[in-house]
Amino acid sequence: MNFLEKIRRKEKLRYLRWFDILIITGIMFGTFIITSTQLFIGLLQSDPQAIQESAESMDITSDGAAYSGNFTIQAILLLITILYLIIRNFDFKQLKIRLHPSVIIWVPVLFSIMGLFGDFITTISGEYNYFDPSLLQYIDPLEIVNKFLALSPLAIGYAFLNGFYEEFFFLGLMTSVKDEHKWYALAFSTLVRVSFHTYQGLVWALVIGVVYGLFYYFMYKKVIKNLLPFFLMHALADMFGSSLIYLLIAWGY
Repeated sequence: MNFLEKIRRKEKLRYLRWFDILIITGIMFGTFIITSTQLFIGLLQSDPQAIQESAESMDITSDGAAYSGNFTIQAILLLITILYLIIRNFDFKQLKIRLHPSVIIWVPVLFSIMGLFGDFITTISGEYNYFDPSLLQYIDPLEIVNKFLALSPLAIGYAFLNGFYEEFFFLGLMTSVKDEHKWYALAFSTLVRVSFHTYQGLVWALVIGVVYGLFYYFMYKKVIKNLLPFFLMHALADMFGSSLIYLLIAWGY
């Protein structure tokens, strides 16, 4: 029996084993966890050079070589992950990805809930008061279109890739475990989500990893039961950030 025969199951693999999860995590997020940790250490040490270098490699909101490089790296890592799952004979059909009319409703609902909480965190942390009543006069729903049109094709393409990339792992693969292991998988996935967002600071890493991550998990498992709205909502967050009010305000006042 050769090596491939040893690791490839004859029957479809519905439940990932602990080593599958560790291998896939290393493939998909190992590099990003290391880079984010380096930036976080730089923030703690107030090392401008370390911060700049790490920020450039983690930047997913601006054009440029580093941005394009992230797109290429993630596409390659995603292909490697899919190849590994194919070798393991993973049952992709169990992943709940459905094009359903309800997607049109759930995407803006999820983004709005996430965005308003992000605005709340930004306000109470003293970064910016998004709930200042004086901002109401500058809210214009058409700003969503304007901000979208201002994005480059690369930014839009990367947002869709990253939205799929992350939620495919967290809501797709990390829920493909036996029921008795689901809480361990959830705790591990939460830790992973926090660990590669530390470059945004500890507060936002915890908000994204713990608050958003658990919100997405329970909404997916208990309410929506469809991965597609989460792919698209995450893509919107990558395009516009975790703020609903910012998206709606015409900032040229």
